[in-house]
Amino acid sequence: MSFALLLVLLSHPTTPRRAPEPWHIELAPKVNSAKLRVEASTWKSAQREVSANKSRLEGGPETLQELRKSILKEGPETGKKIALTFDDGPHLKATDDLIKILKEEHVPATFFVVGFMAEKYPNLVRSIKAAGFEIGNHSYSHVTLTKLTTEEILTEYKANNDVIQRLTGAPARYCRPPGGDIDSEVVRNAAKLGMTTVLWTADPADYSNPKDDLLLDREVAKLDSGAIFLLHDGSKSTLATLREFIHVARKKGYKFVSLDEMRADTK
Repeated sequence: MSFALLLVLLSHPTTPRRAPEPWHIELAPKVNSAKLRVEASTWKSAQREVSANKSRLEGGPETLQELRKSILKEGPETGKKIALTFDDGPHLKATDDLIKILKEEHVPATFFVVGFMAEKYPNLVRSIKAAGFEIGNHSYSHVTLTKLTTEEILTEYKANNDVIQRLTGAPARYCRPPGGDIDSEVVRNAAKLGMTTVLWTADPADYSNPKDDLLLDREVAKLDSGAIFLLHDGSKSTLATLREFIHVARKKGYKFVSLDEMRADTK
């Protein structure tokens, strides 16, 4: 990512093509998100801890160079390596099928889970971890983080990390703000909690459940060295096309890698 682009991203909240809230995806359960956030004991517990530890949570990256190191948007332009990421899960009717396909095809992936969804389906989170996939933090209640205070941003991320750690034994190392909305405060506060903010370069808009052939065409068209794909755990179209997309990408010479490998190659 160029310094000029990074400066724009961090100076002004950015809104890439917005996905719906996770419970609006076809396979997702329906919930009252506002009520959930107010009543969630995990969120309130994290809020109390953040408030009690303000001095310890001060600081974080300040310079543009430091902030740049806290963001992963793409991999190197050579090598034909790509990474798959799945947002907004886990989902009762989709996650297990995604895991099965990815395992059978030996493809690494990162699942950016939403905190309240992880609490709703804890065994699915454990299954993701047991299958060897990375679990990322997609906030607790899927809100626009650029509209929150510093304390609220920290609470959103910490509440979800508390859930992830409780279920898997370790907090997330990567996070993705809902909608990709970032500014310097969002990136800085993620870094305070030890997380790298992950964006994307390839968004085939699977959340709208387009026809299978249309989604596959979009995915193939976005193949490029260093691409990070934004997909959704809960999209029927993604489930229907994932295996074929993997096969097509490999025939074109692309290698699926983890975010760790992608990040190591960009240093």
